[in-house]
Amino acid sequence: MSGIAKAVDEIDDVIIGLLRNEGRMSWRELGEHVHLSATSVGDRVRRLEREGIIGGYRAVISPQSLGKDLAAVVELSLRPDVVPEDFETELVKQGDVSFAAYVTGAADYAVFLDCAGPEGLDRFTRWCKANGAASTESRVVLRRVVG
Repeated sequence: MSGIAKAVDEIDDVIIGLLRNEGRMSWRELGEHVHLSATSVGDRVRRLEREGIIGGYRAVISPQSLGKDLAAVVELSLRPDVVPEDFETELVKQGDVSFAAYVTGAADYAVFLDCAGPEGLDRFTRWCKANGAASTESRVVLRRVVG
């Protein structure tokens, strides 16, 4: 989507919020929430998809069900000799990474992990250092507030 904001009304905003939390909600169910017919909601959803406002749908996986019982945030900075795009290409392949962003501030990246205990966090930080990180700083998530 380009940097130009798309026009959405209050009903679109409610539909977007509902789909963000439950992407498999039927048009009939959406319609009940916004007091529109399933056909009208379907037209709105298709328009939101066509305009790139809704970019897709995904499955939400429970990390705990996969034995990933520790969530952490790792901030890291790369060594000056490391090409960021090369590091990012390899970072994407790390299975414990749930979200990563190139950020402003003291660190170059903020990486969110769902891993198998302290051993998984240790394995990831060792991987980072072996693949170009000059430094890492880790924080264990005690409780998710949003997301």
